[in-house]
Amino acid sequence: MIIVILWLIQDLLTVFTGGGMQIPGLFILGVVCRILLDDGSGDGYLWGIWAAFAGGILWDLRWIGIPGFFTLGYVLVVLIVIQVWGMIPPQGRVSGTSVIVFVLLEATQLIPPMLPVLILGGNTGWGYFLTQQVWALPAILFTMYIYLRTIRDRTV
Repeated sequence: MIIVILWLIQDLLTVFTGGGMQIPGLFILGVVCRILLDDGSGDGYLWGIWAAFAGGILWDLRWIGIPGFFTLGYVLVVLIVIQVWGMIPPQGRVSGTSVIVFVLLEATQLIPPMLPVLILGGNTGWGYFLTQQVWALPAILFTMYIYLRTIRDRTV
């Protein structure tokens, strides 16, 4: 339910800015955070792929008009996160993973908006992309805080 609320908040922020500014991908941040907090059963991974696909399709149909831009980016991010997170042993996921978690969360904000910039060309999209990165940093840091607090509460 939180993921749906994040998608709606992201959509409302885009409406409030008139679509003239790239809003941070709150939805994909929520999906990746849930994957990182998964207990390792593997069901969360499959859920994450389908959630990223559905959220990407809805976002493309709502704002882009061409299905596939953000869908590809969202699913690609989830697959990268699953692969990298799977290479870390479970013992290493609890301590000392702040940098890795930051990099994985930053990938959620780099890859999806980069695809339209690469397809439409650098002159039209770099300003939007850089603005989105500036606005995404607080969202990434807040998501990291939630992740680290949840992990700390689980281990204590």
